[in-house]
Amino acid sequence: MEHSATFARLFARLVWLLVDQGESVEEQKLALRAVVAIGRHDAVRISVQDDVLYADGEVVLAVLPGVPELSARMAAAGLGEVNFDRQPAAGEMLGLARALSLVDPEAPDSAGLRHALDDLKATTLRFVMDGAELARSNGAEPAAAEAAVVAVAEPALVGDAAAPAAEAASPDAPRVEGLVPENSQGMFFQFSSIGTVKDSPEALLAHLARATDQAEKIRVLDDAVTLTETAAREGKAADVVDLMRGLVAQEADAPEGDVNRAFVMALRRLTKPLLLRTVAAQVVAAPDRGPDLMAILTRMGQDGAEAVIDQVSQAATTDARGALLQVLRQLEATVPALAHMLGDARWFVARNAADLLGELKATGAEDALVQLLRHDDERVRRSATNALMQLGSESARQAVRAAVRDGSPQVRMQAAFAIAAHRDPQTATTLIMAIDAEEDSDVQLAMLLALGRVGTPDAVERLIKAAEPAGGFFKKKPTAFRVAAVQALAEARSPAAQAALHALASDKDRDVRDTVIRLTKQARRR
Repeated sequence: MEHSATFARLFARLVWLLVDQGESVEEQKLALRAVVAIGRHDAVRISVQDDVLYADGEVVLAVLPGVPELSARMAAAGLGEVNFDRQPAAGEMLGLARALSLVDPEAPDSAGLRHALDDLKATTLRFVMDGAELARSNGAEPAAAEAAVVAVAEPALVGDAAAPAAEAASPDAPRVEGLVPENSQGMFFQFSSIGTVKDSPEALLAHLARATDQAEKIRVLDDAVTLTETAAREGKAADVVDLMRGLVAQEADAPEGDVNRAFVMALRRLTKPLLLRTVAAQVVAAPDRGPDLMAILTRMGQDGAEAVIDQVSQAATTDARGALLQVLRQLEATVPALAHMLGDARWFVARNAADLLGELKATGAEDALVQLLRHDDERVRRSATNALMQLGSESARQAVRAAVRDGSPQVRMQAAFAIAAHRDPQTATTLIMAIDAEEDSDVQLAMLLALGRVGTPDAVERLIKAAEPAGGFFKKKPTAFRVAAVQALAEARSPAAQAALHALASDKDRDVRDTVIRLTKQARRR
């Protein structure tokens, strides 16, 4: 009965793809090839009773992808049973799948499906609807059969419009071009299943490697995927890594054609979050498996990188975080994955992605980070500001210089401190102009301190001016402003700054004098 159950779940997968993945034409082609290939082995009867799907009298588990949808559609349309001949015609199976995909499971109605099946004029399928078997076509009207296939099936799925439709009328007729390849008897579509695989990972991988028959190789491949999923659910991380590493290695040696496509689909099944989180967690838990983990994560592309990124946010120690970052630096998919996260609607996801891009010095994400400076949330803009400065390019610094005019005081302060890391005249000019235009006193103080870090002659000159007592009765400067300028002069440490501090040691403002004396003593102790 294994053949019958496999056929049923493959056909269910095809129906599901037509319903939920209408644009995935390539996957639909693979699914149809799978049903055609497995259908060559023997006849199969699929039936529904009390919303339960059966294959030759055996229950097909409802937890398998597509199975609940298929049983619901068959029940809603009154299609109690479908009998597939050995080697059923591809066009007829596609026509049936397409007709079922159009059934509304919430609105029981057999008329629409009955009409579609009558038009299909199937010769290799037999249907039982509402308890009665529909009349079977005698195959005398091939033109009508061709029209039915074209009407019922997705045009893009059928392939060459000029391909003969005789396949729909006879299993021995020429195949539909691009739909049923020669030597496809071993090919079937990979998808989740729940079963019992008793072999160990080592034994199963060895069996897979020595299998020469396509059908056997792909069956063992399906078992390997099932065993990997089971190991993940049971917390057997080492087995998960062993199996995935083995599949990745064998994929590289798989010949072009059905077997290679089966490996691709199997590994696609293994991109589930649970599996990839299990692998990514081993970066810290099993560092000795580094090469194996890198091979898996690299093969999984952005999905693999995202799993490691998720682990970074959960790292319990600095060493653990460092190990994960080292892996991210080696994965080519890291920057695209993080750049994609910058567009996440959740502000903290975008912020964390920006922080990581900066820490990784991901110059390839510069344009995306510049765009992030216009994000609605100021917390995200602050992280983008820091990240851009860590990239080190002049264009990134220029973008941050513009951020000193941001609408948020916090962002303006962040930008001021960020650009102060580069002691150049352009930075000094930017900060000097920003101080003069700034209305928020806290931001002004932050910009003065940033000028001290820049320490260029222009910066020191502006700080001396800021630290001087104002002339005239109505032009007294706030003490906090002058004290901040004094602190910035001490930070600059240039001869001109030191001379200014010496003069301010006898200032009339006690707070200014005390600040100069304290900073001078600190400098002497260094």
